[in-house]
Amino acid sequence: MMAEHDEPVEAPSKSGLKKATRHEDKVGLNITSLMDAISIILCYLLVSINSDPWSIKQNQYLSLAQSTVDTEPRESMAIIINRQEILVGNTKVLPVDCMTSEQKGARQCRTGPDFEHDDNRYSIDKVYKEDGSEESFKVTALLSVLQDKLAGAREMHKARGNEGEFRAMATVICDKNIPYRMIAEVINTMGQAGIENMRFAIMQGERWVP
Repeated sequence: MMAEHDEPVEAPSKSGLKKATRHEDKVGLNITSLMDAISIILCYLLVSINSDPWSIKQNQYLSLAQSTVDTEPRESMAIIINRQEILVGNTKVLPVDCMTSEQKGARQCRTGPDFEHDDNRYSIDKVYKEDGSEESFKVTALLSVLQDKLAGAREMHKARGNEGEFRAMATVICDKNIPYRMIAEVINTMGQAGIENMRFAIMQGERWVP
């Protein structure tokens, strides 16, 4: 009986292996790069949404005044005065002193429910004012941050090639229970920093406008 001979199998050439390997690597890299790009974009969007100072969420620390004015928001520096702190954009500048009324013990606000009372008293501690004076209307801690922010905005204005002189504009997003004295201190400090145009954010129905 004659033994059967297997037909010789031709080994793949080196060039063929290289082409196949190169093709597989190329597909793998494309998919990986696409997934990385999508992940980066999603992370950026999540961070942007959570850190946007214009995404105003009213809570026990911030409740805007109501109005019937109908104007569209304009891009500007956001200065937020809530019942707990003062911020410039997303930068926390200084805490706000909160004291409950005499009927509620005349004590410092500590927990979330303490800040919900409409009869609380709010102020800026003198350690954050010029010369540590209680009577001063210049909030030095706020002034320093505003000057730094404006310096950066001026550089950006020049870098973009914008024509005309840079004019600082800010929108004050203030809780409706913050007293006039405290608002006046913030406004005075804004003026000394060089902010010429100021606007206030208020609520109109379910949306806010400056």
